[in-house]
Amino acid sequence: MEAPLVSVVLPTFDRLELVRAAVASVLAQTLENWELIVSDDGSAEETRNFLRGLQDPRVCVVFGNHTGVPAVVRNRAIARARGRYVAFLDSDDLWKPEKLTRQLTLMGAFPARRWSYTAVRRIDVNGNEIHARSVPWVPHSGWILEQVLRVDAQIATPTVMAELAFLRELGGFDEKMPFTEDYDLWSRMALHSEAAVDSAPLTDVRSHAAHFTSDRVGKLGGWASFYAKMEPLVPSRHLRGLCRKRKREYLLALAAEQARGRNWAGMRATIVSAARAGAFQPVGWLRIARAAAPRSG
Repeated sequence: MEAPLVSVVLPTFDRLELVRAAVASVLAQTLENWELIVSDDGSAEETRNFLRGLQDPRVCVVFGNHTGVPAVVRNRAIARARGRYVAFLDSDDLWKPEKLTRQLTLMGAFPARRWSYTAVRRIDVNGNEIHARSVPWVPHSGWILEQVLRVDAQIATPTVMAELAFLRELGGFDEKMPFTEDYDLWSRMALHSEAAVDSAPLTDVRSHAAHFTSDRVGKLGGWASFYAKMEPLVPSRHLRGLCRKRKREYLLALAAEQARGRNWAGMRATIVSAARAGAFQPVGWLRIARAAAPRSG
């Protein structure tokens, strides 16, 4: 078969009704020259039957044993991809019909920029728009490594499109990172290429209780690990200092969260790591002490 222009990578684990809608949003794209690679992470039989029943010849399903690690599940699909570009979509999110067409036009206008992303619309489980946002979304393009490290560039995974060759040069997602594997990859891409951005909300990102990222301890630990990994990779003293500062902040926040959960062994290990990293911010240590204080009643 002729290689498609875009390989769509869609990881899933159950969520049958949500993945139905996600697949439908790919089938509804105005661009037709794509392949959809659904990477199933050990779903129950009901979801697998739905995936087996997809009749469009552009759809390929990769069935795997359950890992619970998004990086592993996405990399399985990337390994099968044949397109010039890869676009990511999560099983609980939706694309606007013109998403792939617009993003390809954007990347064609900036051929030296090997990846791109777009704005999003955040919705609830019923599809209603969620307007609350603590930090306004701002488009950042060009060399945006610092903005990515600061998370000033708010990049949702289902908005990203990148050259397949570029992803493979970078080794794809880091499978040792169960959390923040997305910003780890965006940072490595930003190290090596400028980014293009479309300010239109071409993706609906759904917020719901079953989000993988609802694990607060895992998220905090993931961010600390991310900054520890990036510190020796970034090209300037300024950015290394930023990574050290953020690593310390997340280690202190993680220790406080572990104290709230009465995970004393985890808290002690994190405190040791924070001290070794030079985390001496009084406010962070005070929060740990308050979280660890005996509870009345």
